[in-house]
Amino acid sequence: MQKGRTVTITVTDESGPLIGANVTVKGTTNGNVTDANGYVILQNVPDDAVLSVSYIGYVSKEIPLGNQSSLRVRLAEDTKTLDEVVVIGYGTMEKKQVTSAVTSLSADDLMVGVSGSDISSALQGKIGGLIMTNLGSANSSTTFQLRGMTSINAGRAPLVVIDGFPGGDIRSLTQDDIKSIDVLKDASAGAIYGTRAASGVILITTKSGSNTDGKVKLTYSSEFTKKQNYNAPEMLSGREYAEHEIGTDYGSDVDWWDELINHNNFSQKHHLALEMGTEKAQVYTSFFYEKNQGIAHQDERQDYGGRVNANFKLFDDWLEVRPNVDYRQAMRNNHYPNFQQALRNNPTRSPYDPENETGYNVWLNEQLDYNVVADAMLSTYEGLDKWFKPEVTFKLNIKPVPGLSYQQVLGYENRQWEHHFYNSRNHRDELEESRKGYAHLAFSKTENLTSEGYATYIKEFKGGHNLNAVAGYSYFENNGESFNMSNYNFAVDGVKFWDIGAGSYLSDGKAAMSSGKNITERLFSLFARANYSYQDKYLLQASIRHEGSSKFAADNRWANFWSVSAGWRISNEKFMEDIKWIDDLKVRFGYGVTGNNDFSASYMANMLGSDTYWMLPDGEWAYSYGKTQNVNQSLGWEEKKEWNLGLDFSLFDNRLYGKFDYYRRKVDNLIYSVKVPQPPYTQGSQWQNIGSMESKGWEFEVGGDIIRTKDFVWTSSLNLSHNTGKILTLWGNNTYYNGNGFPAPGSPGDAARMEEGSTIGSFYLWKFAGFDDDGGFLLYNKDGEVIPAAQKTENDKQYMGNYTPKLVVGWSHTLAYKNFDLGINLRSWIDFDVYNTINMYFGIQGQGNTNVLKAAYGKFSHIKGEKQICDYYLEDGTFLKIDAITLGYTLPMKKYTKFIDRIRLYGTVGNVCTITGYSGMNPEVNITGWEGGTEKFWSDFYPVVRTYTLGLQLNF
Repeated sequence: MQKGRTVTITVTDESGPLIGANVTVKGTTNGNVTDANGYVILQNVPDDAVLSVSYIGYVSKEIPLGNQSSLRVRLAEDTKTLDEVVVIGYGTMEKKQVTSAVTSLSADDLMVGVSGSDISSALQGKIGGLIMTNLGSANSSTTFQLRGMTSINAGRAPLVVIDGFPGGDIRSLTQDDIKSIDVLKDASAGAIYGTRAASGVILITTKSGSNTDGKVKLTYSSEFTKKQNYNAPEMLSGREYAEHEIGTDYGSDVDWWDELINHNNFSQKHHLALEMGTEKAQVYTSFFYEKNQGIAHQDERQDYGGRVNANFKLFDDWLEVRPNVDYRQAMRNNHYPNFQQALRNNPTRSPYDPENETGYNVWLNEQLDYNVVADAMLSTYEGLDKWFKPEVTFKLNIKPVPGLSYQQVLGYENRQWEHHFYNSRNHRDELEESRKGYAHLAFSKTENLTSEGYATYIKEFKGGHNLNAVAGYSYFENNGESFNMSNYNFAVDGVKFWDIGAGSYLSDGKAAMSSGKNITERLFSLFARANYSYQDKYLLQASIRHEGSSKFAADNRWANFWSVSAGWRISNEKFMEDIKWIDDLKVRFGYGVTGNNDFSASYMANMLGSDTYWMLPDGEWAYSYGKTQNVNQSLGWEEKKEWNLGLDFSLFDNRLYGKFDYYRRKVDNLIYSVKVPQPPYTQGSQWQNIGSMESKGWEFEVGGDIIRTKDFVWTSSLNLSHNTGKILTLWGNNTYYNGNGFPAPGSPGDAARMEEGSTIGSFYLWKFAGFDDDGGFLLYNKDGEVIPAAQKTENDKQYMGNYTPKLVVGWSHTLAYKNFDLGINLRSWIDFDVYNTINMYFGIQGQGNTNVLKAAYGKFSHIKGEKQICDYYLEDGTFLKIDAITLGYTLPMKKYTKFIDRIRLYGTVGNVCTITGYSGMNPEVNITGWEGGTEKFWSDFYPVVRTYTLGLQLNF
């Protein structure tokens, strides 16, 4: 054997030395692993040797030795390798074997420092086909819609599964605890979840402990955030209002919008995680505190909570026990001022009065002009959300049969809501009603119980046959209860709601109290899934779920939901061997049937109530205790059938990768409230299955390393999606349904109609024809003739425009140079329409004494007549938004101290800017459901918020 030299190798990553990296002389058994300092010494290394350096989760390297006797090797994390295993229904699977439409994200894919009310703000633009709507308030919830609308009246949000617990609440999570998010998009992936998967499934896995050889690892992170309002509507100033003689000049010059802004807002978040593990036991625990102040006064929350995830192996690995416990509490002040009123108020009238004991100028009996600042500040709002979720998984590994195991999951979730509210005796509402204070207390509790057991068999047979099979049962139960009380007229204001019985309305018999108990909801199912592959080339999957729901009558309670899918990995065929630039190429097709269980259990309940009018058999009405709902014994499942054709690819040594999906879905037996005759029915409406709808679309995802050098890496990912929907049939006594109604003043009408053949997202409006000599609206009638607006009829309306974007884009960039990193996240909705109600209501002169836009005396100065719900106010909403820009620096600390592994500092600007031609405040309106596309200043109206965040991460 040729005698060689001694070589010293140091292996590091971006954080410092790598412990346990494998270093070998290629083609030999000469090798070793690195020590605690990342060092390894190899003896007898030939001069022409090539060193192979590898570490799990990192890109391996091969380095020719040459004449070196000492060298340093830096390994980079292999995100492709880390993402190879994805979470699916009741199990995991290698990406290459997946035959359904699944998108997977790791924790590193999420945006940091965007400071939202839940984790959805970190997901924006990351998942093709997923639309998320959130006001930007510290307390707002998020509306999710995946691949378009899946129901009219039942739920349209995806099922959330947290650590295997179906029905999870995304608000209970903190971003630092998330390990991965997998989204099951099509029915072939989601059918295993049956009646709750019609709108897709979001599987969230939280962090768990790992084998640290008994060492304790500590991670601390913190963020500090400042928020800024931008793009507020431009209303007349006090002096401009007075000059145009719109109303009384009180002498002040007030920007009411700015008065509602909390310029002193400051938010902070702290998260501490501890991790320790051995081969037989691993524990991860975390604690957090967060104070989130919104951009508006009276909009803030304080959260704290913790989590413990553990895994223990017992009895020579026959049994694994995985307990998880999660608790979160959120104290909310969700009483921010009415920003609609900030647009209306007279800007010459001050909100403050130093002579008043409250400091506020409270005037009365003006419905469209009141002190919105005082209304908010003279009330006390306390809301308390609590989530407590313990669960445990027992896994029995049946060792005599390799690959066979049984898991039993037991989970309990307790959600509580407390609401305390008080109006001061100096509040406008109390003064107008001659009362001395108003107190309200409310409490509600929801309990979810889950029990699931399933056997798993994973086996690789000779000849390249692989089987992954699951079969089991699932049980879910939901219960809830609530009560509330209200009282008025208190002798002492300062006690507020804590002596609610002291109000005089109680002794006068005018106080209110109520309580209720939810109808128990139960789901039980038997399910099975099997995945088969042959030589990693030919892939098959099938699943079935037989499920029953207590929400239906006995004859319609049970149904079967099933799926089949197949894949062909073309890249593994012999005829592809010479095409070196294709690493992976797979074609897949799936078909599945799912149901929709997301509606009130009261739809099929025999509901009774007191103090209601009830029609007696003789046709006379009586004021009595009786039925409050017509039960429909034939009410059945909403059922979605969907097929999906997909292509997955990875090219150029995995530097370019992505997927394309085309899908089509049909939903039958839509549930809706239908008018029925009285008699024979006691009530005028009944829930029925009334029709069907369809949606279709496509999604394209592509990502890769644009530049990959020793010191500089630029990776980018892009997703594009398109969806369109249509009402196919509609029956019952109603041939159409109107919606998206506009409020007073005036009676503008509705902007949406649903009927057979209508396209989801279309507006139903009068067609604008111009203005007459007096500035009044002219419209087209149904025959195409120009008429004055006063002569219009409902039959003159027509479908026009659409608020569903032709293309939704998410585009992310990550650039890393040595220890610096830069992340840029962009998002765009292209070619869709928004109805601009701000221009419609506040862009016309002569609207009483309420304030108007500056444009009312500018580009809209020619309009003098009554506003009309027509396409004059329909605008192209296309926008490009920079969601976040993050600049970070990571300082490896192992060479300086043995206590700290690394320090990372970063700064993020969130919601940086929106580039658009839309003239309203924000083109990103709610486009979920069939009544969207409107900038509704009268409902869920909140300023556009930009955030500035400074973050710190310490790894010990």
